[in-house]
Amino acid sequence: MKKLAAYDLVILAYIAIVTAIVLAFRPQGTLFYLAYHAAAVGLVALLITAYEKFGGPFWTFCRFWYVLFLSGAAFREMHYLIPDVHPFDDNRFDRVLAGIDRRCFGDVDGFFLHGWPLFVVDVLHLCYWFYFLATIILGAALYAQKDKAALKQYLAVVMSGLLASYLGYFLVPAIGPHHFYAPRPPQLDGLLLGKWLHQAILAAEWRMPDAFPSGHALLSMIVIVMSWRLHRPTFRVVVGPALGCILATMALRYHYVVDVVASAALLPGVVCLGLALNRRWDGRASAAPAEKR
Repeated sequence: MKKLAAYDLVILAYIAIVTAIVLAFRPQGTLFYLAYHAAAVGLVALLITAYEKFGGPFWTFCRFWYVLFLSGAAFREMHYLIPDVHPFDDNRFDRVLAGIDRRCFGDVDGFFLHGWPLFVVDVLHLCYWFYFLATIILGAALYAQKDKAALKQYLAVVMSGLLASYLGYFLVPAIGPHHFYAPRPPQLDGLLLGKWLHQAILAAEWRMPDAFPSGHALLSMIVIVMSWRLHRPTFRVVVGPALGCILATMALRYHYVVDVVASAALLPGVVCLGLALNRRWDGRASAAPAEKR
């Protein structure tokens, strides 16, 4: 266990929670889901063992960056699993979130769908896509500096936030306002890029109940906080696009405003959880033989 990092623990805890959900609801394909989770745990164990035994650039890379693969696998699993354990075809959760927006924030559609220059809409689409790079940029900067302690700290916080948002999708399976426009408001297509970037998002994400909380907003906030804390040069690069991504989640109508408010409310908890878990676990691991450099 001492060879595990805090971010490994977060990942394994998430797998355990989703496994418990599968066992409780027994959806179609239960055995497949359980085998899928066993394979994920086996992969983590394999990578840790290989890194500890062999070290070297290849296994070091795999040891830290496997999180990208497992995060993507967990995201895709939700597309199949959530409808079987918490159906949302009646869109009742979207109606609830849209109602909260109206009561708390007024005419949200009227505000976001009027008065934005089309080139600004294109820029917001680019910022929305920046989400997929933002978390990697800081991780890559820390990895390039061979600052394993900072990288472990960062991964513990990122995985805490990302997987907390995934669990939110199980609890509140809403698909987001952009699915309910018929036809899609032309303002959202921007000047040149918006239409194509939107179609690419739909092709990549499929019809996913990934609105509440906004993972795009939460991870963008985490990147801003952690880059300020760990690597100021990266902060100066990412802060503008990351803030743009937070705005884009609402302005491009991928999320309700309450989704972003929920992400902001989660932010202190997941940052403190990741930092505390990493600090506590790193302190325990320090009593073990020094890790390979």
